[in-house]
Amino acid sequence: MNAFLNSLRGSGTPDFPAFQQHLGHVLPLLDSLPATEQDPEWHAEGDVATHTGLVLNEAYSLAEQEGLADDRRQILILAAALHDIGKGLTTRRAPDAAGHERVISPRHADRGRSYLAYRLPELELPAAVLHGVLALVGHHHDLTRTLQTGTLAAYRRLARQVNLPLLSLLEVADTRGRVTADQAARLDDLEYFRLQAQDYGVWDTEPYGEWQAEISSTLAGFSPDFLDLTVQGGILDHEAGLIQVPQEAVSRSYAARAGFPQLVVTCGPSGSGKSSWIAERLPDHQVVSLDAIRDELAGKRADQSLNGQVLQAAKERLRVELRRKGKVVWDATNTRRDFRRVPLGLGLDYGALTTLVVFQPPVSTVFGRNPARQHTVPASVLAQQIENAEFPYLPEAHRTLWLDEFHKETGRAGWADGGE
Repeated sequence: MNAFLNSLRGSGTPDFPAFQQHLGHVLPLLDSLPATEQDPEWHAEGDVATHTGLVLNEAYSLAEQEGLADDRRQILILAAALHDIGKGLTTRRAPDAAGHERVISPRHADRGRSYLAYRLPELELPAAVLHGVLALVGHHHDLTRTLQTGTLAAYRRLARQVNLPLLSLLEVADTRGRVTADQAARLDDLEYFRLQAQDYGVWDTEPYGEWQAEISSTLAGFSPDFLDLTVQGGILDHEAGLIQVPQEAVSRSYAARAGFPQLVVTCGPSGSGKSSWIAERLPDHQVVSLDAIRDELAGKRADQSLNGQVLQAAKERLRVELRRKGKVVWDATNTRRDFRRVPLGLGLDYGALTTLVVFQPPVSTVFGRNPARQHTVPASVLAQQIENAEFPYLPEAHRTLWLDEFHKETGRAGWADGGE
C-alpha cells in the first residue's frame, strides 16, 4: 500500500486536491468534480469538489473523536473522499414539478459504487477496506430512506450490507459538510436513526444472528446447503414483508426437504476468468453458457444478431435443470442488474439455492489479459462492460462470493456455517 493510502490509517488529513493528485490516475472522474455543479438549495457551498473537501474535514474530526484507526479510519476517509464521485456521471439539469430548473444527480450513489468496483482494486487495498468503502459509497443515501421506512426489516436489510456506525459517521460528515437550511433537522434525523437501530438491536451486531441460531438448532443434521436455503430464503422473505419470525422460514422450507436445485450465476467482465473458474470449481454443475449458445446458433461467440433467440434457448435449458432439481451454472458476464435478474429470478421461482459469484479484477487486468485470450473481445466492448456495470448487492441472491483477479476469495455472505 502506498504512503498516501497508508496515511489514512493513522493521522493523515490530506485535502481533496491531494486525493486528485494521488488517486487521479486510477480514478480520473475525480478531476471532473470541481466542475460538477450542485443544486444551491441543498448545497449552497458550491461544486462537488468543494463539498467533498468540507466532508473530508468533518470526517477527520469525527475519526479523531471516535478514536478510529487502521481499517475503520481508512474506510471512513476514503468513503468521504469518494462518496459523491458518481455525481460526475449523473449530474444534469431538469425541471421540477413546478417547472423550475434544478440540478439533479439521480442514482449517483449506486453509479459511484459501480464506477469504483473495478477501479479501487488497482490500489491493492485490504479486502475489508475495499468492500467497506464500496458499501459506504453505495448506501450513503439509504440511511435516510431506512429511517423513513422505519420497519425492523428495513433496518436489518441495511445493517447486513453496511457497517451502520461507519455509515452514520459518513452521513454526519456529509450533512455538516454542506450549506443548507435544514442541516440541523438532518442531524437530528441521523441521531434518531442511531437510537432506532440500537433499539432494534442492529446497530453494531449481526442483524440476523438470532435467525441463524434458531434455524440452525431446529434443522440440526440437515445439509449446510439446505440450511443456507432456509436461512437466506427466510431473510429475503422477511425483508419482502412475507414473514416475521424464523419459525416461518423453517415452515416455508419444508417442501425443499425432498430436494432442491442449486443455481450459480457469474458476474464479471470478459476476461475475468469465469469459465476457467467454473471448469475448475464446479465440475458437477451443468453449464448454461450464452457464448456457447451463440456459437451454436450463429456460428460465432461474438455474434450479437440473435441475442433474443440465444436468451430464450438459455432460459429453457436453465428451466430443464431447475425442474430436475439439478446443479446448474449460468455462465455470462451479467454485469448489468437486469441481465442477472433473468437467471436469478428463474432460480427463485423454482425454489433453487442461488449463489452469485462476483469476479472483481482491476480494470488494467481486464484489458491486459484480453489480447492473450482464445476468444478476444474488442476493447470498445470491454470498456462498455466496465462503464455500464451495475455492481451487485446482497439481496440479489441467497449467497454471494467475491473473487479477485487471481480467483482468490475476498469475501462471502450467506453461508451460515462459513463454509462453501
